[in-house]
Amino acid sequence: MSRRRRAAIVVAAVGGLVWPAPGAVAADPLWNGQYMLTLSANAKVGTSTAASQPEYAHHSTVSISSKCSAGSCIATVDNPPPPKNDSMPQTIEFTWNGSQWVRQMAWKWDCLLPDGTTEYDPAKSVTAYTPGANGVLTGVFHTDITSGACQGNVDMPVTAAPVHPPTV
Repeated sequence: MSRRRRAAIVVAAVGGLVWPAPGAVAADPLWNGQYMLTLSANAKVGTSTAASQPEYAHHSTVSISSKCSAGSCIATVDNPPPPKNDSMPQTIEFTWNGSQWVRQMAWKWDCLLPDGTTEYDPAKSVTAYTPGANGVLTGVFHTDITSGACQGNVDMPVTAAPVHPPTV
């Protein structure tokens, strides 16, 4: 798999990353800076045949910026790599729900068939990140593949760590 494709997979999965300002988690979180995103595809589980196909963890470094107004916060990946396929949105934005950064998207899962070819199956994904210690977020990239050879669900752990963590 090419480096560009791996980066696109990570950004697609990683959805809502955050590094909240101290004391700002409840109402107006701030998420600005560079983050190392990890999609642990090597630890995926689920009912889809795709969940049992071997894969390795994907890593990417991105820049994030957030804006909050009237109680709503949106975080944007400023430098996203190109999407891994044409069905994925090119803009990557996440919404703060009061406790997590969340991204939802409809797209087509690139399902690897036994003969080595790829089938594109309709899918809906939700990524949720929960802020933790030292600005590191953890969560899951959950996908429901609604039909096709890979029909079922896949869950992959995700993390987002600040490239420049706070000094404690």
